[in-house]
Order: sequence, then structure tokens, then C-alpha cells
Amino acid sequence: MKNITLAILAVAVFVVPGVAADISGSWTLTGDIVGNALNMTCTFKQAAEKISGTCSGPAGSVETAGTFTGNRAVFTHTVTQYELTYSGTLDAAGTSMEGEIAVAGVTGTFSAKKAAETPKETASAADIAGTWTIVGEVVGNNINMKCVLARDGSKVTGNCKYEGLGDSPTSGTFEGNKATLQNHVVREQPYDLTYTATLDAAGTSMKGDIAVAGVTGTFSGTKDK
Repeated sequence: MKNITLAILAVAVFVVPGVAADISGSWTLTGDIVGNALNMTCTFKQAAEKISGTCSGPAGSVETAGTFTGNRAVFTHTVTQYELTYSGTLDAAGTSMEGEIAVAGVTGTFSAKKAAETPKETASAADIAGTWTIVGEVVGNNINMKCVLARDGSKVTGNCKYEGLGDSPTSGTFEGNKATLQNHVVREQPYDLTYTATLDAAGTSMKGDIAVAGVTGTFSGTKDK
């Protein structure tokens, strides 16, 4: 009887499920839907099996919601009147995800990478609030602007003045040392731009990517003293 009891306990130990992955955090998402490229930065929060958060791209920032069970994530948002549903599977480490997108009767594919968590002592030193000089380039077009930004929690608001193009109200998010900013500019025609950047530990400089009209560029920013 003792041996049988020990055998049952051993089986019980081996069938205990591992710790489930958590989708909470910042993700860089890329995909394709019938030739249309998709580039977004998503910030998710998970509570039990519910997902909430925002995804930001060239069309701006949208509220996103869904479910997460085991290693399967399903989330939905609406971009320019189209409802997109993402169904993805996380890897064992919970740091990457691949799956399908369904929208308007067609499907595409996507992949996503989770940003590394920033140590608390580093994150506390960085703050995007202040005045920034930003320079960049997108397919041969130079960007020069001065931005005055304010932060309330993870929410960013402010104004950027493009050299030769005028003021552009700016909004976005800031979490850890990651910033996402969106604004609008008219250069021969209207464009919506999304800036995704990482601040240094001191919070005095940042570097990142610009997404606009399906193309990307790079930029850097220096905080005025």
C-alpha cells in the first residue's frame, strides 16, 4: 500500500501544469494582409483571461481587447472602420507570438516580439516630459521638429512644431523607457506619423523608428536642458 501511495504522488507531481505565460507588456507587431503591411506597437494588460490595452500605428492609437488562455491570445480592434481579429500562439518563453489576422472576409499573418522589461531603477530615471529637439529621415525626407511634451502616468500629450510645416498636436504613451508618439503633418498631402522610441537611462536622449504611409524611417531626440 505504501508503494502504491508513493506512485500516485509521483504521478501527481509530474502532471502539475507549468506557470502560464503572461501577455502583459509592450509588443512590436508586424504582419501582412493581402499585400498590405502592418506595423504596430501594442501595450497589453492581462487580468485572468482578459486582455486590454492599446495598439498604435500609422493610423493612430486604438483600444484593444480580447482573451488569453493557456498560450493562445485572441484580440480585436478597429482601424479606419475595419475590425481586425488576431489569433496568435505564444512561445514557451512568452516573448514572441505568431498567428493569423482576420478582417473583412480575408486573412493575413502576423508575428510579434515582446519588449524586454526595464529594471525599475532605470525606468524611474527616465521621463519624457520636457522640451525635445528631434531630427529624423524617412525615405530621403528630413524631419526637424521641436516638441514640448507633458506626461500624466503613461499618457503623453503636447505639441511638436515641424520646421517649415508648423505646429502639430501630439499624443501617445510612455511606459518604462518606451515612448510612442503620434501626430499629423501636411507636406503636399496629409500624413499621420507614429514615432516609437527608447529613452536612455538618464532620460535625456531617445532613438527609434518612424512609421508613416506604409514606410519607415529613423529618428533621434535630445532633451533640452
